[in-house]
Amino acid sequence: MRVALVMPLASASAIADVTLQALPYLKRAWDLEIWCPSEVGLRDAAAPVHAYHEADSEVLAALEGFDLAVYVLGDSPWHGRILPLARALPGLVILHDASLTGLVRHSAVDRNEMAGLVEHVAAMYGSWQAAVIASGRDLDRARWLQFCAEVPLDDYVIEGSLGVVVHSRWHAERVDGRTLGSVTVADLPVPTRSGAAIDDAARMRELLGAVPDGDLLLVTVGSVNPNRHIDVLLDAVASDPSLASRVHVWAVGLAEPGDAEDLRAHAEQVGLADRFAITGWVSDAVLDGILARADAGAALRNPVLEGQSASVLTQMLAGIPVIVYDQAHYAELPDDAVIKVAPAAGAPAIAAALRDIADGQHAGLGARAREHVLATRSGQRYADAIIEAGERALAARPHVTMTYRVAARLRRLGLGDDEGIVGRVVDHTFELYDLA
Repeated sequence: MRVALVMPLASASAIADVTLQALPYLKRAWDLEIWCPSEVGLRDAAAPVHAYHEADSEVLAALEGFDLAVYVLGDSPWHGRILPLARALPGLVILHDASLTGLVRHSAVDRNEMAGLVEHVAAMYGSWQAAVIASGRDLDRARWLQFCAEVPLDDYVIEGSLGVVVHSRWHAERVDGRTLGSVTVADLPVPTRSGAAIDDAARMRELLGAVPDGDLLLVTVGSVNPNRHIDVLLDAVASDPSLASRVHVWAVGLAEPGDAEDLRAHAEQVGLADRFAITGWVSDAVLDGILARADAGAALRNPVLEGQSASVLTQMLAGIPVIVYDQAHYAELPDDAVIKVAPAAGAPAIAAALRDIADGQHAGLGARAREHVLATRSGQRYADAIIEAGERALAARPHVTMTYRVAARLRRLGLGDDEGIVGRVVDHTFELYDLA
């Protein structure tokens, strides 16, 4: 079977990283070619690669020559030239994020399709939501992230698809019924890291030298956004004198200037200015060094916008105890591999978990977390799920074609807006073709 894998190959894309881990195993089952938006410094891939500048009719015509197109999509501008192809030519969609709001809006602006998107949002979510989409981020950062959770636009992304691959049962339940095909859950691999750069040793000494021997290092990994609740971590540490005198809190990742300023001000307000750091971007080797020194990790996203968290898997693989909110896909992690706290419990529950870690009550938790990741997160396992989803997608194609033709016929007859007739046609179609 000839398959076009439409994905980003940007060197900084973690989604490209995990997809390429499945590539050797996908190639065993499929005659596979990669189609990717052109970028400076594309990753190497052990398959034929076609880099395209625009998602135009020429690329679409080429993809139509394959038995199946597989689209890899996440809420990032790297996917802006993939989304139009996925909407134009039904295929299998590998969906990495539970909210695609940023991607959809970016694509609509880029392709001058904002009017249609605003109309869609007004019909599906409401006029105020449509106004926000039309105006852009006319909200503060925290409220914008909440808006993205409330208006995820996943329906816009996967309507007409032949099937969807997601990375948690929680995400599967959210998209169930929004695709004409099946929803498959695949265990996401952990992004790889690729060794040291020349100046890494000095950078590591500079960072780690700030944590005295005997003190505890608590880290959170990934972009420093308001939904990571780093302020709540600081409150938890500051609330207990025994923690405030021993624990250092590090946010390892990039931060918008305003977010960084707010967090540093908060750390000063609660008396932890000298025990809090935002590292900014760090190399793979420095991240390895930080995780090797860390005593605990945290992944406290709320709202949850991703379908699975690569950063929590990275921390678990490092073999450290990780505190997570007991919600969304985090709730699916084994109870004996992470520490789960209710989001509503806030800083007191996090402080209690940190005290338990400091007192050695979670000995062995990090080892179990690492064992879980090693046992369940592999490129081969990921590929097997994608291959199974591809078979289901091909089986769904006749039903999708029939759906489009029936809808077109109803429109030609002037009956497309008659809910009673449309409902009866849908009911008969489901009975005839045993659709679930």
